[in-house]
Amino acid sequence: MSIIKRGKRLSLYRRVPSQYAAVDKRTFVKMSLGTDSYELAEAKAPAIWQQLVEGWEAKLAGEDADAERAFEAAQKLAVARGFRYLHRA
Repeated sequence: MSIIKRGKRLSLYRRVPSQYAAVDKRTFVKMSLGTDSYELAEAKAPAIWQQLVEGWEAKLAGEDADAERAFEAAQKLAVARGFRYLHRA
């Protein structure tokens, strides 16, 4: 899990796995973790990544409604844990 500093905050930065390229056109995921603490960022990042993977899996399985719910869950989890969820472009 790559955590990089962008400005004063830390972000999750990871390549979108090739098996999910059909459902997510980004090359990389860059998501603010809303903290400047590496310890806190390392604790937050795996849960957010797991939600993204579950969303991609659901989309690949043709479960668009489930995929949308998974992405919404990732957004809610991000907010609940005190950081912003950046929407994909």
